[in-house]
Amino acid sequence: MTNYVHLLITPHKTDGLSKVIQMLGRYYVQYFNVTYQRTGTLWEGRYKATLIDSKHYALGCYRYIELNPVRANMVEHPAEYP
Repeated sequence: MTNYVHLLITPHKTDGLSKVIQMLGRYYVQYFNVTYQRTGTLWEGRYKATLIDSKHYALGCYRYIELNPVRANMVEHPAEYP
């Protein structure tokens, strides 16, 4: 989506997810700011994480993420969204 991102991540270590988000905050934001000649934070607020504890719920999450551009009338089919 153009104004937010969903990540469906399975960490291998207990602190894996927090480390990924920390690395994004340190390196991607720096890269983005240099590339687009801007300063400051890129993210609005803290990240939110939810445990997905069943295959049924995981499938629903995949479906939600993939169909988001369709529901937003950005594309007609999920495969059309980059």
